Amino acid sequence: MKKRLIALILLLALLLTGCGYVAVEDTQRRTLGSLLFPAAYAEGEGLAEETETANATEEEGSRTETQASFSEPQKLEIGAKGDEVKELQALLIRLGFMNGSADGVYGAKTESGVALARAYVQAVEARAKAERQAALRETLAPVEAAALQALNALVPAEGSPITAKQAGLMFLTLTDETEETSEEISAKRVLNFLREELPAYVGDLKYGAERGDIRRLQTRLVGKNYLPGGIDGQYGANTKAAIRYFQRENKLKETGVADEETQLLLFSEDCRAAQRPSHKYRVEINVSRQKVYVYEWYYGAYSKLVKTMTCTTGAVDTPTPLGSYRMGGPCGRWYYFKKFDCWAQYASRIVGGILFHSVLYSEKDESTLRRGSVYALGTRGSHGCVRLAVEDAKWIYNNVSAGSTCRVYA
Repeated sequence: MKKRLIALILLLALLLTGCGYVAVEDTQRRTLGSLLFPAAYAEGEGLAEETETANATEEEGSRTETQASFSEPQKLEIGAKGDEVKELQALLIRLGFMNGSADGVYGAKTESGVALARAYVQAVEARAKAERQAALRETLAPVEAAALQALNALVPAEGSPITAKQAGLMFLTLTDETEETSEEISAKRVLNFLREELPAYVGDLKYGAERGDIRRLQTRLVGKNYLPGGIDGQYGANTKAAIRYFQRENKLKETGVADEETQLLLFSEDCRAAQRPSHKYRVEINVSRQKVYVYEWYYGAYSKLVKTMTCTTGAVDTPTPLGSYRMGGPCGRWYYFKKFDCWAQYASRIVGGILFHSVLYSEKDESTLRRGSVYALGTRGSHGCVRLAVEDAKWIYNNVSAGSTCRVYA
């Protein structure tokens, strides 16, 4: 059996030499010779490189002690500082592995970004490995068949033929590659990957997809203010809406699919951040319905309804003024109306003397609640202010900032 395998290898070498074929050429220029004779190529990339290695060894021996005393380059790890750390951070931010600023200090946030990028490196290299091996096997299949046929022609009639399985197992061994674990991929390796090797585009991402590319996509969208939700690694409704928002703001076709054009722009240095409003909420008061609506900024507009409240607006002879106003913000946990000798909780100014506030109290004491003001919610009846249930008035007091828009309409 040993003689047969040796004969097979020789036949393969002759066949491939005759066609001048190199089976695989990746970034390390791995030739078929290195695959067939791995031991001979373990330390280099061919005979020419072995000569270069020998020369380099002689040069190494001639170095002076002074040269050998130079300090090692700084490692990229927790506590490191400097321009290289800043470059790493800038790339992590731009390419969707981290949010924040590039301050040149390698801290916990940078380490988290490196960990995410490291996992991405592994995924990309695993995909590349699978593609290389598939291409190699496809290419070697006819060569293997021809070699197997030639080898079996030499086998005596009474002997057992070499099977395709035996030859296939040999090729599986020859084309095997050692996978690099996450611990073996240093931050320096991640930096070099981000600098030179990160694929600008791997494939479209769309609704329903789940893989590491989506977490990277979401991180970049959050960093550029396009995705108000969290990062969950799933291409759901929020991510689809964020991509549509990004496409709309950048004059791309609104598909909700992160296609090649969308990704190349999103991960580029020219990517613009979305407008971030000064105020999170916009308030609207419908006096006909006696309702208050609070909208949150969502994908480029105040479009997400987050609160609906029943209110009491001004009576017919003392109406709440219609129009749009910049609110004045909180103006009293308890507020006393001297003219009417009553109190209210959680007052927030709409405009002038017109306020949001709670139902009424006879004293600055919750036990003195005027229940009539509670029963009147949903009907007109105030002197122009907008009364609310206590919990609703408190929510506006705590969440709607001064300067927020309040529109009053019929």
